[in-house]
Amino acid sequence: MGGLKSVQSSTFKVVKRKHRCSIICAICCIICVLFLCTAGFAEDVLIKVKKPVFAGSFYPGDRSALAGTINGYLKETESKKERISAPVFGIIAPHAGYQYSGRVAAYAYNQIKGKPYTTVILMGPTHRVPLKGAAIYPSGSWETPLGRVQIDHDTAKRLAEKSAFIKNYPIAFEREHSLEVQVPFLQQALKDFKIVPIVMGMMEREDYGALTVALCELLQKHAGRVLIVASSDMSHFHSYREANRMDNLTLQEIGDLDIDRLAAGLEKGDYELCGSQAVLTLMMVARRINGEAKVLHYANSGDVTDDRNRVVGYGAAAFSLSEAGAGLGKREQKALLACARKTLEESVTLGKITTAEAKEKALLERRGVFVTLTKDGRLRGCIGYIMPVMPLYRAVSDMTVSAASRDPRFPPVAKEELKDIKIEISVLSPLKNVDDPQEIEIGKHGLFIVKGNNQGLLLPQVATEYMWSREEFLKQTCLKAGLPSNAWRDKGTKVYSFSAQIFSE
Repeated sequence: MGGLKSVQSSTFKVVKRKHRCSIICAICCIICVLFLCTAGFAEDVLIKVKKPVFAGSFYPGDRSALAGTINGYLKETESKKERISAPVFGIIAPHAGYQYSGRVAAYAYNQIKGKPYTTVILMGPTHRVPLKGAAIYPSGSWETPLGRVQIDHDTAKRLAEKSAFIKNYPIAFEREHSLEVQVPFLQQALKDFKIVPIVMGMMEREDYGALTVALCELLQKHAGRVLIVASSDMSHFHSYREANRMDNLTLQEIGDLDIDRLAAGLEKGDYELCGSQAVLTLMMVARRINGEAKVLHYANSGDVTDDRNRVVGYGAAAFSLSEAGAGLGKREQKALLACARKTLEESVTLGKITTAEAKEKALLERRGVFVTLTKDGRLRGCIGYIMPVMPLYRAVSDMTVSAASRDPRFPPVAKEELKDIKIEISVLSPLKNVDDPQEIEIGKHGLFIVKGNNQGLLLPQVATEYMWSREEFLKQTCLKAGLPSNAWRDKGTKVYSFSAQIFSE
């Protein structure tokens, strides 16, 4: 994943003449100062209503014409693609002028039409303002010819608090079309929703990890109520034939959720996504929660204009929970988390545990499970059963006690810490022998490595958070086992993979 840092949406040409360089440097300095001045969550500088900038150019400026255009696209594409039955938590939609990309966008918006989302996280690139990290529009409302949409201030604040690289920087939104063009589609597809607009610039590896974790927590806490929209166009200004070739390969990586190959291809220039940061983040979220991606449609500007010399590509995709991700229902998840919380508090405050009984059939099954405790976002204990040695609810209770008091890396959890401890549960699938390292999918698979008396395990979310490649994940698991980093290559080393359903308080 070393290519992520260099995969950016804005490229600035170097001007050779000295006086032009001076002007550019001065402008950049002013922007940096403004960024520092507006960093944080200072509500006194927020714009209450953001007026539309691209109405009348990228999309119709008249209310009835705009509604008619979008409804026409939705109706035209509704019967052309089967609707995904699993819960959809994310989509990729293009952001060009509606006459060029509106039909493609409609394929994505048909998948979420009429769904009860209450918050939509809008993520896209910054085309006009250089930006390190990401900018958020934290309160007020956005206006289009179809009316106003409120900002979900509470969610925006939580995301900014959990992701230090996200700043309050309204300037980045003033003339940015990548998010504005999505709002009218949302207004026609959904009811009673709020938005959290985020534009993304130069992203570091750890930035992706922090945002992915924060978004997953939102999806888990508000199941079925949060939607992530990644705004991105595809290849730019290639021939029709080359654009089709390049973009179909890109969509294949997205459909396979192959983050490593997509990032490497973007770095080398084999693939092009102007909203690469948003797309990669959505893919990482999907991998972390055992989701899956489905490519819905592709076209390019040549299909509209018949000019096939220099075209721009547009793709639509939807992200949903897979069967593995829905293995335990919300009721079972809630019951396990309640069991873990009760066990944690009783063991720490009373020194004993009242064994709970489970009625749900799924919780009586023998499953491998890990319980992870965090405090202020940092690991505070993590222990689990690799093999299915006891019923799931009992395993969770046992491992909660172990994570709180027997993890050798940390002192036992104290009473005064309880209010700050957060519980995460990872329910494991059966172990599978890895014959070819290429079988390992980052974000989907965890690793268990055994050689002699040494063994080590790392959960799927660890590789996602640290943005490891397959090889780095193998090396780190070897080190966890107390083995040399390249021990996974030895014939006597057994490498196993597993998946996990992850949910938290």
